[in-house]
Amino acid sequence: MITSIKDAVDYIYDRRGGTRIKYGLDRIKKLCELLGNPQKDFPVIHITGTNGKGSTSKAIHDILKAHSFKVGLFTSPHLTHISERIKINGIPISDNDFIETLNEMIQYIEKMDTKENLSPSFFEIITALSLKYFSKMSIDVAVMEVGLGGRLDATNVVDSDVSIITTIQYDHMNLLGNTLEDIAFEKSGIIKKNNDLILGKINLSAKNIIYNKANEIGVKNIYEFDKDYTFKDPAFSLNWNSINYESESNIINNLIFKANGTYQPYNISTAIKAVEAFLERKEKKLDIEKTKKALKNFIWEGRFELIEYKNKNVILEGAHNISGALALKNSIKTYIKNFKKAALIGILDDKEIEGMVKLLSGEFDYIIVTQVPNKRSTNPENVYNLFKQYSKNVVFIKNPIDAFDKLLKVPYDYYFVTGSLYLVGKIRGYMLNLEEI
Repeated sequence: MITSIKDAVDYIYDRRGGTRIKYGLDRIKKLCELLGNPQKDFPVIHITGTNGKGSTSKAIHDILKAHSFKVGLFTSPHLTHISERIKINGIPISDNDFIETLNEMIQYIEKMDTKENLSPSFFEIITALSLKYFSKMSIDVAVMEVGLGGRLDATNVVDSDVSIITTIQYDHMNLLGNTLEDIAFEKSGIIKKNNDLILGKINLSAKNIIYNKANEIGVKNIYEFDKDYTFKDPAFSLNWNSINYESESNIINNLIFKANGTYQPYNISTAIKAVEAFLERKEKKLDIEKTKKALKNFIWEGRFELIEYKNKNVILEGAHNISGALALKNSIKTYIKNFKKAALIGILDDKEIEGMVKLLSGEFDYIIVTQVPNKRSTNPENVYNLFKQYSKNVVFIKNPIDAFDKLLKVPYDYYFVTGSLYLVGKIRGYMLNLEEI
């Protein structure tokens, strides 16, 4: 019997390889079956994409909550505390509920441990735990963010009403394939029969793969960005942004939101279209005023998030792949082009490090490279050596907290923490004095 949240996290995380990926659906299907198939107890909106899936998930959650639904939200990774991954109407699962739900699962987890190749991974357990918790709490709908890929991701145990593919870009090629078409095939694996399928801004070759899959499976409707829905007249200012949204169902002018980043209008418009599709299935209509009110305070932590810390402007941006680095460059140009900027950067070993370094090195007047607090960051000196080739004002400090403290000692207008969400989470927790679990 587990009695503390730290023991619970140790049981499902440290003992099971942490972020080590086990691909395939056999284990999650078996675990959910032993738990009584909780994923069948509520409708699901399922979101994948190379970038933007977390923001889109959170925006869908916020809009549905404003429409008086009891909404479960499952996202990953967490920045500081494991409970961030599992929320109902914005409230993270309590330590007691987390421990209680895990204790109900342990006999089944350990039964699976006795079978060869059936021992569930951390992500499979946390996915099943979220589904079990959502079922116990009698939610109206779950918004489930894919962990990695789609077809063989543990979240794909659900039979969703609405599937969303936000973007198709290069990331995790060792698992998903080396072409955009291969990656699109993996992500299109979340499409289910009679789905409403929402597509973000996706290039033609990848889109063709998705359409082939959708036609093969037999979806109900496909809604495509710039064809069935779009945004116009984006306006950007730190912590105050706006768009005009248009679809065949609604026109929403002067839609204001706090979340920064030139990519957020795409995520927010995709989220609104997804909610429109979900409500239509329920024979309901989107309430424009409720939607505007819900999004006015919408933020997504760690994504171009501005925090004032010790009278300094710190921007956290989990730009963890090539497309994320490009988006960061674009956001810097849009929001704070003519200001002096310093950055703390850490990049995981399995990313396209040189490509990211080339993109980011010219954006900052001063850079400190550090080690990401994750097992996939074993050679941060390699990142530093690459930065030295492209940037003159760069130093290496291995400990991320020491590095951040040093960063703030040099006078700049804005200080960035970027390159990995794990680094962003570490520094965010440090600044806000949050408990790390």
